[in-house]
Amino acid sequence: MGELRIAVIGCGVAGQASALFLSRLGHKVTILERFAQPAPVGAGLLLQPSGLAVLKRLGLYEDAIKAGAPVGGIDGRTVGGRRVLDLVYRDLHPTCGGLGIHRASLFDLLHRPVQAAPIELICNAPVAALEQDGNAVTPKGADGISYGAFDLAIVCDGAHSALRQNSTLRHRAPVYPWACLWGVFHDPQRRFAGVLSQRFASTQVMIGVLPVGINPADGSGDWVTLFWSLRQREIAAAPSRAALRETLLRTWPALGDLLPAADAMPAMAAATYRDVFMPRWRQRRVLFIGDAAHGTSPQLGQGANLALLDAFHLSRSLATGDVDQALDGFAAARRGQTAFYRLASRFLTPFYQSDFIALGSLRDLAFGTACRFPPSRELMLSTLAGIRRSVFRCEALNADGLLRLPA
Repeated sequence: MGELRIAVIGCGVAGQASALFLSRLGHKVTILERFAQPAPVGAGLLLQPSGLAVLKRLGLYEDAIKAGAPVGGIDGRTVGGRRVLDLVYRDLHPTCGGLGIHRASLFDLLHRPVQAAPIELICNAPVAALEQDGNAVTPKGADGISYGAFDLAIVCDGAHSALRQNSTLRHRAPVYPWACLWGVFHDPQRRFAGVLSQRFASTQVMIGVLPVGINPADGSGDWVTLFWSLRQREIAAAPSRAALRETLLRTWPALGDLLPAADAMPAMAAATYRDVFMPRWRQRRVLFIGDAAHGTSPQLGQGANLALLDAFHLSRSLATGDVDQALDGFAAARRGQTAFYRLASRFLTPFYQSDFIALGSLRDLAFGTACRFPPSRELMLSTLAGIRRSVFRCEALNADGLLRLPA
């Protein structure tokens, strides 16, 4: 396959990773970013052995380890102390683990090599339409401005994708009624180090603390992301910082070691999510990947990991054969795993975030037992690690405890 002119729409995880892989294959890559200055959205995320394997293939693994914080498992309990989730990565593989990382740190890890590579980055370029004429794709803005002609356009504009909405490809992408407030907090005593901690009250309350290592704002370490799941209408009510702090402490008193005084309480930002269903990701020379193609609720925390895997498999497909065969091969390679995680997330979310109170009681009774029963424990751990392709199929880990990627 000769050199292709490729437009990547969006400068997030999927977009930057794709641009790096495709540029290294010798293609001429242009990233079109709608904001005047590309920046991450969100506070922290959990990189799994799957996503970490892709970062290693990009040569960014060691830098990610330095920027993030090791996560050995999940400790999820009811507010009364009953153990609901008790998952430890090393039970899956002796050297396996997750990595909590600030979203800005992951963005910077990808952005620095993007800036150093022969990749053109055009900012303040909101793409409203992708016009196709034969094998040429022309991204255009709402004002009709053209950003040039390309052989292929990769759409990576996230779960709230405007281009997906404007596409003729069949899709559904309802917004979840439950959203999230999040913020970053300093944990110099390391009270929440080494594990993703969660607290639940029925299906109405879910609070979590994830170690994320370095805060890129000042370079200091021992930071965590705190997230609190709420209905969108509750977030819209905008509780004061003092009221927010009081509610958090009443629900989870141990947060007193983490939260500053009311007058120093930082603002917490809101995030919303979509359940994206697209039977087909491709329309001739336009391809949707990442959350734009298969976004889910954050319950399984796989968004960034699946996006990184999309970028890797896309470059692998484009390394051989013609473009149409490559795009079909990519879809075939990714369809099973993304469908599994979408369905698993849809199934599990009501047990943690819903108005079905009985599901919370069932969760509290059953999930702790499932964590101790070897077959279900292995299924839960491999799902968490991002290496499941289906209920019945699991991919292998290498000696480093990372997903074994194909050559």
